[in-house]
Amino acid sequence: MTVRRGSDRRQRWLKVGSWETISDGDRRVCASCGTPVRSYQYRFHPPESPMFERCVGLAWCSGCRIYSGSMVHVPRERVLVDALASLPRDQRERMERSETGLIDHLDGQFGGDSAPPARRRPDGPVG
Repeated sequence: MTVRRGSDRRQRWLKVGSWETISDGDRRVCASCGTPVRSYQYRFHPPESPMFERCVGLAWCSGCRIYSGSMVHVPRERVLVDALASLPRDQRERMERSETGLIDHLDGQFGGDSAPPARRRPDGPVG
């Protein structure tokens, strides 16, 4: 897939079903522009739900401004990073209702090649 990169950093995010990435050591990079692929997973269901291990997974390329999302399996025992922990509740809820808003926030928070901040919370739904 060829995606035109604009010079405007605020270009809209485009959701795609799939896109090509290539291995670069222990990480993936976008085949179109070479930007490291970023990803984030979060729990959608409460701990008491039989669906608790079914989580939302997002991956994106900051350079091309494309992303994909899907449901992913994350074992119950795995503690996920909560990249929204520092946000006030109302801002967090707004962000959770918008995939592109969430990705925009996470993209700015991750910056460069760094990993998300190591803020953790007990396994539970985001929110």
